[in-house]
Amino acid sequence: MSPTRLLKNRFLVAGLLVFFHLILISYQIPLGSRQTLLEKILFSLFSPVQKAAVGGYRLIASGWNNLRYLSQVQKKNQELAREIFFLRQANQLLQEKLKLGLSQSELEANLKLIAGSVVPARTIGFDTSNYYRSIIINRGTADGLGRNLPVCDKYGHLIGRTAEPLGAHEARVVLITSEESGVAVISSADRMMGILSGDGQGRCLVKYVMASSPAGIEGDEVQTSGFDRIYPPGLKVGRIIQVSAREGIFKKIVIQPYFNIRDLKLVAVLKNSEMILR
Repeated sequence: MSPTRLLKNRFLVAGLLVFFHLILISYQIPLGSRQTLLEKILFSLFSPVQKAAVGGYRLIASGWNNLRYLSQVQKKNQELAREIFFLRQANQLLQEKLKLGLSQSELEANLKLIAGSVVPARTIGFDTSNYYRSIIINRGTADGLGRNLPVCDKYGHLIGRTAEPLGAHEARVVLITSEESGVAVISSADRMMGILSGDGQGRCLVKYVMASSPAGIEGDEVQTSGFDRIYPPGLKVGRIIQVSAREGIFKKIVIQPYFNIRDLKLVAVLKNSEMILR
């Protein structure tokens, strides 16, 4: 090794020793407080890191608390939505009962009966050939369902009836907008009676109303009459949007159903419709 390089190494070692010695001295000498110079240097270096760590922890903790709160709110909203769902069904069915002038005890008995008769279900499928024909729900024979049970939307409006095929945990519902449906209905204003069937395109027709009859008023509401012994009376079906006389002996009466095909996520099956009819 050359003398020049050896001299440089000695100076480097000596400088490092002096620096280390100064650090030790600074650690021993307080500067008017309990913190030494080394502690202040280390504190200055690590303080931003500590602040970032504490801030990150607080942010995560706050986010977790907000998430728990939102979860509790969502659960409460689901419970309230379920309660509103049953109240709507009970209100819809009891309106017709009130018209009969029942006593308070009879109304209370009917309310208990209706509460036990409504089975909530979710739509899990549509008829792929025509959405207005039928839907599939996630309730079946295991839930006490059978054929020809009325099905309503979440507002209590009639949408159809259960039909085969029926499985343990799913069932087919024929919509009132299907050509194979048939519902005994009556209008609110002039008490026009007829059989309602779907046109397969989202609307319904009231059949067998004589062309010579004055019955049928545009804008009038149509409800189930109960004469078919499938649907309880008083279920709201839709509104008359067209009345015209066509060639033949019957009128053409077009009904716009109340239910929305895009809003059938949750439906209600009336399991004991025969008892509700009494």
